[in-house]
Amino acid sequence: MFLNRKAKSVVAAICAATSIMCNIFTAAAAPYGYSSVDAVRTKALGEYLSANAIVAMLPDKAPTVIDEAIELSSEDVLVAYKTVSETEEVSYNTVKRLNSSLEAGSTVTVREGVEGEKTVKYRVKYENGVEVSREELEEYVTKTPLDKIVEYGNKNATANSPVNTGKLNYKYVIECKATAYDMSPEENGGYAGQTATGVPLDKGVIAVDPKVIPLGSRVYVEALDGSWSYGYAVAADTGGAIKGNRVDLCYRTRSECIQFGRRSCRVYVLD
Repeated sequence: MFLNRKAKSVVAAICAATSIMCNIFTAAAAPYGYSSVDAVRTKALGEYLSANAIVAMLPDKAPTVIDEAIELSSEDVLVAYKTVSETEEVSYNTVKRLNSSLEAGSTVTVREGVEGEKTVKYRVKYENGVEVSREELEEYVTKTPLDKIVEYGNKNATANSPVNTGKLNYKYVIECKATAYDMSPEENGGYAGQTATGVPLDKGVIAVDPKVIPLGSRVYVEALDGSWSYGYAVAADTGGAIKGNRVDLCYRTRSECIQFGRRSCRVYVLD
């Protein structure tokens, strides 16, 4: 195609202008050492980000575990909670009762105490698998403790001092034949100082027939005519020869037993 002189002049002008613009962009980009428009944009973005603080978008409510972990340590801490149930002992109480038949300062353990049990629920907090705290949620007794009962002598009373039986609170009264035994192995089938119920043997303990006087009963023993009194005692022992309306009264020495011999008595089974 042939162009006239005027058209050729226009084309020449356009080419010259294009050359000038290329030279301008090349000169502008050259000082930064970038060879493309994308590189220039990358540089500009980097300058913007370095000059402006970045605000991180947080959720409305962060997980509790993360919050607590951040508060506790600057390091990574895994926090977990668990509800656990544990069985614990419940201590028994010791109940003391007056026994006027005992000498001043002496005591008799009528019944040993037994520990109870309870279940306790805790909310336990762990950090990295290690328990750091616990909070009690609830507890309930699964086994009621049994009180220990100890009887003690009246420091103002003398041994075998009688009482006004008309003022006794008792369930029933029976007449019995009474003998005496001491705390020696010979008198107790080889078991010195021990009763059939486990109560330590001492003055103030008597052997009975459980079918007549239930074991554990508190009693008062005196002569039919009121001439003597063994006093308050606990039915805590048994014996092969103690059947029916018969009781065996414990004394501390063999000589006391020999002196007592065999007598008739009245036994008040107390409330």
